[in-house]
Amino acid sequence: MNSDNEDIRDTGAPRSRRRRDGGFTYVEVVITIVLMGIVVLPILAAVRSSVRAASVSRAAAEVETVLVNAADRVTRADRDSSPTFQCDLSGPAKKAAIVHGWDAATITVEHEHWDELANGGSGGFVTGACPGGTFENGLVQLVRIRVASPVEDVTRELEVVKGDF
Repeated sequence: MNSDNEDIRDTGAPRSRRRRDGGFTYVEVVITIVLMGIVVLPILAAVRSSVRAASVSRAAAEVETVLVNAADRVTRADRDSSPTFQCDLSGPAKKAAIVHGWDAATITVEHEHWDELANGGSGGFVTGACPGGTFENGLVQLVRIRVASPVEDVTRELEVVKGDF
């Protein structure tokens, strides 16, 4: 009946026709992939968030560098050597963006000048670069410089008071 090499044991249980070869089933593989995805997704989100924060931080540092450079150029602008800069100090400020390799439109400049008759005679800053549009000795200006990053949504602003006495 049976050869001597065969070891048949009758356990009374029905025999399975399929023999298990020790591999993984499709369901086991799918469950493993889903569990790995659940673990990896938060890690990827944290990495993405970290990269974004680093990018914004770098952009903020560049904006602040350009802003300080613009304020320095406004402060040191020689009104005597260039009649263009006597009232409107946008040129020296925008030059800071150009030197940094940015478009001049990334900088906006607003001017106000001191008017002793403003606020009922107590004095104050009023809109406009110069009174009546012409430069006068003793002019005091409030120059508001705003710099926006061309790559990230980062904007910084600084006010400079420039006086010629």
